[in-house]
Amino acid sequence: MSILSEVTILMSQRAGDLEKAKDVFASETHAFVNGILALVRRARSEPWVQGRVRIDLPKEVETEGTSAVSLESSFARCQLRFRKEATYRNVADLRFGIEFEESVNSFVWQIVLVPHAKYPRMDDLLWQQWRIAGGETLAPGAAHQAKANTVRFVQRPVNQELSGENAFGDIKQVLENVLAADRLLAEAVGIDAVEEGVVQPAAV
Repeated sequence: MSILSEVTILMSQRAGDLEKAKDVFASETHAFVNGILALVRRARSEPWVQGRVRIDLPKEVETEGTSAVSLESSFARCQLRFRKEATYRNVADLRFGIEFEESVNSFVWQIVLVPHAKYPRMDDLLWQQWRIAGGETLAPGAAHQAKANTVRFVQRPVNQELSGENAFGDIKQVLENVLAADRLLAEAVGIDAVEEGVVQPAAV
């Protein structure tokens, strides 16, 4: 005869409470990210534009499940666009929110830039700029994930120290830093940034 473990017994006794806790988690994390998105909208008129760089904010917060846990991540997916010729072209996704991170086996608040595949140098260039801007003190959890061609600007644990104020400060700093990357983005997408509004083919 098999003996049920303490974990199984506890789960069976608290199953209802666990389901309620999942609902609370989903509601509160979604509201948290939605609140940060609302603050970003109020901080500057949409879209965020500077020179040839434009950041389009999403209409709503997304949720996404993972096979690792039964809880869903909540995040906002911004589109980073760069003006090439006469149009703003989508060159990367910039997402922020509370997501499950397998490397630490827990949910975290993080901001990640994922360049489109045709711009493989973008993460290298933006990471260098982020390091220079941060000086000796980088934002918590900042890392260049070179194998995935992504930049994680910030990662904070979800605990009592995570507030709307510091989360908003994180995303505002990242957005302003990316907006200032006109020359680097021009290099990444393959044009010479000689004059604003003048597009020339990059030298081969």
